[in-house]
Amino acid sequence: MPAMRTQRSVLWIASGYVVLAFPLGAQSLMTNGQLAHWAVLTGALYMAGVWVISHGMAQRYGGSAHPRLALAIAVVALALLFYFSQVSDQLWLRIVILNVAMLLLRALPVRSIFRAPAFKSGVERILWACYLALLVNAVVRTGVVMYLLPVQSVEDLTQSGLWLLMLAVNMVIGLAFILSLLACSLREILQALRSERDHDALTCLLNRRSFLESAQTRLRSPRSSGWALLVCDVDHFKRVNDAWGHAAGDEVLQIVGQTLQQQVRPGDLVARFGGEEFVVLLHCADMAIAAGVAERMRRQLAQTHCSAIAGAVTASFGVAGVGSCDDLPRALERADALLYLAKNAGRNRVAWDAAPGMTSV
Repeated sequence: MPAMRTQRSVLWIASGYVVLAFPLGAQSLMTNGQLAHWAVLTGALYMAGVWVISHGMAQRYGGSAHPRLALAIAVVALALLFYFSQVSDQLWLRIVILNVAMLLLRALPVRSIFRAPAFKSGVERILWACYLALLVNAVVRTGVVMYLLPVQSVEDLTQSGLWLLMLAVNMVIGLAFILSLLACSLREILQALRSERDHDALTCLLNRRSFLESAQTRLRSPRSSGWALLVCDVDHFKRVNDAWGHAAGDEVLQIVGQTLQQQVRPGDLVARFGGEEFVVLLHCADMAIAAGVAERMRRQLAQTHCSAIAGAVTASFGVAGVGSCDDLPRALERADALLYLAKNAGRNRVAWDAAPGMTSV
């Protein structure tokens, strides 16, 4: 999920809990008479806090908490709260009305959550489960008030054990929800930092360090064998910078990175090693096939229009086999040597290890 969207959702959810703290704290100290006097204001704060949290959850998963529908629910609930507090003081009905309204507001983002892609993280699933628990608790609380709480005993509600138990359960579930949200936020921050560490800022490809770490992991795996290393260098890149400027050079590098990434499979690695040099680790034991992939990349680049410069983008390739993790440094040297062979032969071509002791250009 996009980082900015998740960061905004955390702010919305945190703001919702701040809003909820005011009526929750105030009502814990009120008498029944004071509850009636402040019913509309505390009800508005309760519903505002619940909707803000719902909006944060919906935004986290790319959905909506339906603000117009939420406003309609709040207006109807506040009108009823006003009547049953200022005109006809009926605490039981006010409790039922407020709980039903909060339940409806809390349910608004559920469809967005269910329609979101399957959660890949256990922490994300815990967050969703905690929100679902909040929703279930709202249903149970509403049912308890409507069907199990006698109307005649509602005047003693704020002093009863049932009232305190409902508050305690709600606070425990809310605390679990907040802790899971903090865990998700921490995980997202660490992922963002790791991504910045591992990826080139301009092309979004792996950088040199991350490529070498990932390549060593793949080459150590006993279940995979047969790899090829492709080294690519943009032809006459210095002329592009000198003639068209560094912004044009950056666009060329982005085009090259996108093209290389489009021509490989998910298990392959593509990295920008620095400057105009790119490296690809291709899961392929046959050097002729690997050279064919490099040739396809070369042709695609030559046919790609770059609006920042006049003419096509061309690149030269060196292709060498990688036998093992220990062979990676030597394979890089061989591929680099083949790259310069391709450049000396006229650029815009592929040089590769055709057979032991042989090289094809």
